[in-house]
Amino acid sequence: MRLRKGLVVLAIFSFSVFGYHFYRNGTFEVGLKPIHSQAAILIDTTGKTIASKQKNKKIKPASLAKIMTAIITLEKTDNIYNIATVDTDKVIQLQNSGASMAGFQPGDQVTVRELLYGLMLPSGADAAVSLAKHVSGSEETFVEEMNQKAKELGMNRTHFTNSYGLDDKEQYTTVADLALLTNYALKNGDFRAIFTSKFFQDDQFVFYSTVFEKFGEISLRNGELLGGKTGYTEDAGLCLASLAVIDGQEYILVSVGAKGNHDTEQFNMTDAKMIYQSL
Repeated sequence: MRLRKGLVVLAIFSFSVFGYHFYRNGTFEVGLKPIHSQAAILIDTTGKTIASKQKNKKIKPASLAKIMTAIITLEKTDNIYNIATVDTDKVIQLQNSGASMAGFQPGDQVTVRELLYGLMLPSGADAAVSLAKHVSGSEETFVEEMNQKAKELGMNRTHFTNSYGLDDKEQYTTVADLALLTNYALKNGDFRAIFTSKFFQDDQFVFYSTVFEKFGEISLRNGELLGGKTGYTEDAGLCLASLAVIDGQEYILVSVGAKGNHDTEQFNMTDAKMIYQSL
């Protein structure tokens, strides 16, 4: 009888240490193993914070800034099948800067829908500047709208200077603000459809999601990965905003600042798997 009681106590302790309850102290360690990311936050879709690490630390958003670009575009576009022109000058500049590109050619006539999938799946900076110009007339005016939207959402530690996420000393945010933004954007059906797509294909383009390519097997213990958006610059490190469902509950995880690059182990994905598997 004493042994049985001891086993029950051990089981409760193990669950508290290695499962959900251990998260609640905010260390973001899983099985006593720290995560790679410098800052991270896990929330459920009610907005409740499950765990966090330096959630209000000022960080670079990298391509996670494109989440804001996408939701503003969707909210200001009556019909995503409208035709837009791929920006010429800024796309050429971005091609020369080494930014990630979806493959749109300057001057092309494409749909807003194609640009949105090119923005989010392969993380095209060419799509970002083209959407900005189409929606607001210029990149500069669109960025003003990004900052206005951030203010409306209560992203009080965020400031944008471009629509595509390249590092700038005046472009910054926090993982808490990015989680707030992602949770808000996912309430838009078109955004959610893009965010959770493994690939996009029509008569002109084929795009594959970098999240699903790099994450690998999407099955998780008691759930699965539903979608996400990657980001990387030298200053920002490996970044990820992702959505998963575990035991019927959806969770949003935002992490930034993991070491590595496109050619190394994807430590942002490693963190996400470890965190989601422990819920």
